Amino acid sequence: MSSQKIIRAAIIGCGGYGSQHAQFLSTYPGAELRGVADIMLEHAEGFAKKYGASYATTDVARILGDPEIDAVWICTHHDTHAPLAEAAAAAGKNFFLEKPLALTLAECDRIVTAVEKAGVLASSGYKLRFFPAVIASKAFLTNPTLTFAQVIDDHWPSSAWANDPIKGGGNVLSQGCHMIDTVLHLHPAPPVRVYAAGGNQHHPEVPIVDVASITITFADGNVATVAVGDVGVPPYSSKFALQQSDGSRSVSLFNRLNSLMTRENQEVTEHPAWPEDGAGVIDTAYIKAWVEGTSSPVSVQSARRTSAVAFAAIESIKTGQVVDLTAAPYAAAMIC
Repeated sequence: MSSQKIIRAAIIGCGGYGSQHAQFLSTYPGAELRGVADIMLEHAEGFAKKYGASYATTDVARILGDPEIDAVWICTHHDTHAPLAEAAAAAGKNFFLEKPLALTLAECDRIVTAVEKAGVLASSGYKLRFFPAVIASKAFLTNPTLTFAQVIDDHWPSSAWANDPIKGGGNVLSQGCHMIDTVLHLHPAPPVRVYAAGGNQHHPEVPIVDVASITITFADGNVATVAVGDVGVPPYSSKFALQQSDGSRSVSLFNRLNSLMTRENQEVTEHPAWPEDGAGVIDTAYIKAWVEGTSSPVSVQSARRTSAVAFAAIESIKTGQVVDLTAAPYAAAMIC
């Protein structure tokens, strides 16, 4: 990647996710943080001062209309993803959109349509694909027969915005999508069916699904189970963990997917743990794609498929039925 080409960036949403990206963009030699926006001006101004942005504003239109900005990082509540992504695309701005893509399939479709119409470089924030241990695991075991994965966090307060059914969608949609995406990424065949069990076990104050055991069947007959819940981080495997086998070889990813063990011919190899790089791994991939003019590292079509599987799991929990991903309304979202 040429060190001469600098991406001039802006951030919309000066909260926790935004700060992770701002920390990276403010120190990365291939990026310049130009503008930041938030609905609260004092947040934006403090953010700009902390991370060295040229200006702060509450006016998203100023960001999207700024000819000195090459790409926008959208790090807002999930219910705002679709309108902000559509506005960015309409303005001809490349954009990075935090996960999940959106909270309904219709909103995901709108984002995909806007990106395809505008031809902008758009990416979603599924950073786990780019963890070195995940990359090494995918290279070692290319066609897993059986996968078991989890994203199990400590308890989220019911008052947290991510548990708001309108703003965040709840833990399974907001955070479970991370592991659903990783599982889909590690399986070469497309998903064709979803069956899930679960419900609301710990948040009676809000109408969300907070615990889910999701079984995904792929077109080649291979299967995966993803466990999601804010029910207490397991002490050994950690919040993010994954195991896969293909009949002769197996892998274990743990320590938030930063540690890898592989097994072949009954011999176990424990690989040195990689340090967690947070937003840096996905931001670097996005900037590299922009500099080199290549395709998105996590296309919005791919992110829509991940969300569609999560929506299907919620539907299955509510109906008690298997959901066919090859039929409407999910079929179109399986193409990515």
